[in-house]
Parts: sequence; structure tokens; C-alpha cells
Amino acid sequence: MTEIAADNIDRLMNIEMRRRGLPRGKKWPLFQMAREAQGGSLVLAAANALNRPPSKILIATGAAVPDHMPVGENDGPIGSAVLAKALTTLGHTVAIVTDPVCAPPIEGLLRYLDTEAEVVQVGLDDSAKQVALAEAHDVIVAVERLGGNDKGNIHGVNGVPRGAHRANLDLLFRTASQAGKTTVGIGDGGNEIGFGKIHAQMEQQLPEFVFRDVTPCGGGVFSTVATDVLLVASSSNIGCTATVAGLALVTGKPELCHAPELDVELHLVGVGVGLVDGGTGQPRAWCDGIPPASNAAMAELMRNIVERTLEETFLRRF
Repeated sequence: MTEIAADNIDRLMNIEMRRRGLPRGKKWPLFQMAREAQGGSLVLAAANALNRPPSKILIATGAAVPDHMPVGENDGPIGSAVLAKALTTLGHTVAIVTDPVCAPPIEGLLRYLDTEAEVVQVGLDDSAKQVALAEAHDVIVAVERLGGNDKGNIHGVNGVPRGAHRANLDLLFRTASQAGKTTVGIGDGGNEIGFGKIHAQMEQQLPEFVFRDVTPCGGGVFSTVATDVLLVASSSNIGCTATVAGLALVTGKPELCHAPELDVELHLVGVGVGLVDGGTGQPRAWCDGIPPASNAAMAELMRNIVERTLEETFLRRF
């Protein structure tokens, strides 16, 4: 039953709802590539990676763009805060690493959730801190965090360079992987940390989304940074909601599930702390161009799948 539920959450989180103007039509292929590479449910793989004895878990997130998203978009920080809440409830010690300008909004979200997690700031060229963070944590999770292409450069999904104002955290994840630490990547576009797990497949099957001719370095947008688990979703926030649902499934604790009402509240709080809708760059409670009611509906459906799976068996006798 757990496998059936996880498979359904996998499919649900990959319903594509992006507006025109953003790359469309690649979500399902990315999901299928990731499922094949993982050898089963993405949600179950992520949940099993995080369902462990109390550990030190680091979440990397944040995506700011000067003049457009000064302190970041809401996709990533909200999901990271939701994930941190669930992980601390399970007894883990959680920290979130991000760029300095992204730290205050994340701290605000954590306060709203009454969740204790340190927010660590990392600078553009702070390699030593990345290595130290990798050594200090047992599990490293990327949520909507860009990964370098085959030239080592990070780009937005349409090919715009981001390296001048956003730390490249490839070293953090590669150091962790080399040390045998567990790594998880949650993303939605192919350009985030984790998608290196299916880089060759993306280049071969989705050539129209590589954008080598757009990126100044010619390396395209697809990330080469692999993680043990790659979870693809319609948005990274939805991916975190799905991961928490997966944790609820494998621990038998449906109360862990992210509540739809809280999801709406967090997106409104996000506007208050300066986060914007990454789909439009507007200060509104939408995420990647998806309205709050739709995001909340995802949380409700996932919670329902978990609750129906974990409730006592009822046999209809007619």
C-alpha cells in the first residue's frame, strides 16, 4: 500500500501547471527519466533517505536576482521551511544554507512555523565554508538550488547567468558525495542541483531546453551535479510537500503532512518578508505562476492519499 500511495504522489506532484513564457512540456519527461534512474518512486526514495536516526541535516535553498527578486523567489524557501519543520519534529537537527540576502526571509518563515533551524549564510567564493558544511552534516538536501552545467556555471531556466550574484554550491554537494554523505536534490527545471543524475538523458531527450546558444559559456542550463536521490516536481515547494507526505507514509505519522491552510498562510507570509512569485517576479502569493488555491489543493490531495493509506482497513460487506 505504501508503494501505491507513493507512486500516486509521484504522479500528482508532476502535474504541469506552468504559465506560458516559461519552458513547458518537459516536466513529465524529466519525471520519467528520474524514475527510471532511481528505479522506483521518487517520493519513497527521498523519504527513506531522510527517515533515519536523529541526524544533522543541511538544506540548501534561495534564489535571488538583483532588481527582480532582491531577496529571492518563494519557490524553495517555503518548501525548505516546511521540510525543516517535519524533520525537526522527527528529531533531526536542521540547518539551512543560503545567500546573505536570502537569509532574513527564511528566518521569518521559520519563526512563523515555530521551527528551530539555524540559517547559515555563504558568500560567493566561500569554498572553505562549503567544505566545512559538508563535513559537519550527515545529509545534504538541495531545494530549488542551481547546479553548475558542464562548464561549471549556473543559469536560470531560460539561460540567464546567475553566478555573479548567487553562490555556486556544487562544491558542497560534491564534497558530501565524495565523503559518502547522503544527498537529495529537489527541483523542477533540470538546472538545479540533483539533475546531474540524469544529465546525459536530458541532453539527449530534451535538446530544445538545453539553451546552449543562449548561455554565454555555451554549456547550456542543465545541471551536472548529481545527488543520491533526485525528486522532480511541478515546483520545488510542491516537491517538499510531497517529501513530507512521503515521510508521513514511511513513519506512519499522517500528522506530519503539510496542511493546505498553512500552505496558503506561508505564501502570504512570504510576500510580507519580500519573497516574490518566481514565475512573474511579482510580489504575490503565487508560486512559479501557480495560484495559492492550486498549491493548497496539492497539499490536501497528498494528505488525503496518506490518511487513506494509513487508516484502519474497512471492508465493505455489500
